[in-house]
Amino acid sequence: GGRRVYLGTIPDFGQGSDVVGIKLSGVQKGGPAEQAGIKAGDVIVELAGKTVANIYDYQFAMQGLKVGQGVKVVVQRGTERVELTITPGSRD
Repeated sequence: GGRRVYLGTIPDFGQGSDVVGIKLSGVQKGGPAEQAGIKAGDVIVELAGKTVANIYDYQFAMQGLKVGQGVKVVVQRGTERVELTITPGSRD
């Protein structure tokens, strides 16, 4: 059991293998990602100080997150890198 950390990101599983990071097709309405300012089309390249190159990195970084504890997330948005703070929620 235990609470699962929830960010509300919707990965774009159709992303090409040339994309480094996790490209998002969208975010859950009202979820932590939306509240952090993450948008559809953003590519997550860093989460909680860990480099995210692929879904395995992303899942590994997620394991270190705690509900309600804000962490830095870096997204690539077009040509710019945007630093945001995301506060994980939970779902049972």
